[in-house]
Amino acid sequence: MTFAQDNKRYAVAVSGGIDSMVMLHMLAHKLELSSIFVVTVNHHIRPEADDDCRFVADYCDKLGVECKVFDVDVPAYAARHKLSTETAARILRYRVFDSLDCDFVCLAHNADDNVETVLMHIIRGSGAKGASGMKQVNGKYVRPLLTWTRADIVRYAEENNVPHVEDSTNGDTLYTRNFVRHKVIPLLEEINPAVKQNILRFARNIESDDNRLNAQAEEKLQQVRFDSDGAHIPSVLLADGDYRLLDKVFNRLGVHCDVEQKHYAALFALAQNVGGKRVCLPFGYVAYNDYDRVTLCPEQSPSVYTFEIPYSFGVTQTPLGEVEVSESGDGLRIDANKIPDGAVFRTRRAGDEFTKFGGGTKPLKKYLIDKKIPERKRGELLLLAHGSEVLAIVGVEISEKLRVEKGAESAYIKLK
Repeated sequence: MTFAQDNKRYAVAVSGGIDSMVMLHMLAHKLELSSIFVVTVNHHIRPEADDDCRFVADYCDKLGVECKVFDVDVPAYAARHKLSTETAARILRYRVFDSLDCDFVCLAHNADDNVETVLMHIIRGSGAKGASGMKQVNGKYVRPLLTWTRADIVRYAEENNVPHVEDSTNGDTLYTRNFVRHKVIPLLEEINPAVKQNILRFARNIESDDNRLNAQAEEKLQQVRFDSDGAHIPSVLLADGDYRLLDKVFNRLGVHCDVEQKHYAALFALAQNVGGKRVCLPFGYVAYNDYDRVTLCPEQSPSVYTFEIPYSFGVTQTPLGEVEVSESGDGLRIDANKIPDGAVFRTRRAGDEFTKFGGGTKPLKKYLIDKKIPERKRGELLLLAHGSEVLAIVGVEISEKLRVEKGAESAYIKLK
């Protein structure tokens, strides 16, 4: 067991079925008993679930291993969130596992489970990540029996007198996994008796390719900028449809589920300027086409600022923050003596015009488009204006009207 390490704490997930009981027996004889504890989850799906939990707890007493029992209400959760029983059980089970204070969580998946998982992912239209199947070590989750077949586990149980309970739902083909196990795989074995081995070999080959492509996506990730607004992805990085890069970006943003193929497709189209300017995503994020990049950020109500504050030298408080005009320091260099009486600090309005530094007057909207300032950000720009004439876009550029001529005194304007 390559994951076995000294001074580590192992949680062993045990349901009472033959797979997990064999795993518990094996680990109890290979690891220090003080380093492991058993976790059993009562999903409240089957009438005998309470008995199964007691069975596991009693066996742990005999082994001298600590046992923790957790209760989750799968039927209620499934009904509330309109999920299948299988999906609801998995979500709640992993919530328990994620909350455990341990270094590793040991799961009893075996080679046959892996075959079923690969087939189910392919049927659902998965990419390479799903088609590569389960990993023996995946973060804190380890699968000691992943290379064992179901026949290997039965043989071990018989040779070592390992007791177990039978799950009454294992034969119910209304569950997708059971349907694949009892209906689909036997039919495939009629075509090729070695179909299980072939599917696992296929998964290993896909995993090798996926690892290489993931490494490339990791390199691309270094070019993505993350800040308080979210993630800014250069559009060129999405030109080849690299969903792995998007996965890594979403993970950095704390989004670990609900990303589907249709979302990838919408984001690729957005990056190529054929998908509109904005894409709403179902997990509280929105994506924007920001000219040469795609920005992913939490969805928020647009900010609307309407104010007009008389200009004055020094520090002025505005709803967008403090703006300072001073004789020294940093910021945009201006000739404050050219600011006319009646100038104000405000946000943009219809009809605003701007004479860019170097000359040339155009509508402010056109100037901001040329500067590639996202539309959603334009309402938050602080302007120094006189009537419809914009004299400075604070933090961006000053008008030619405030140029400092040779020999004139300079001042500086900035948002603090």
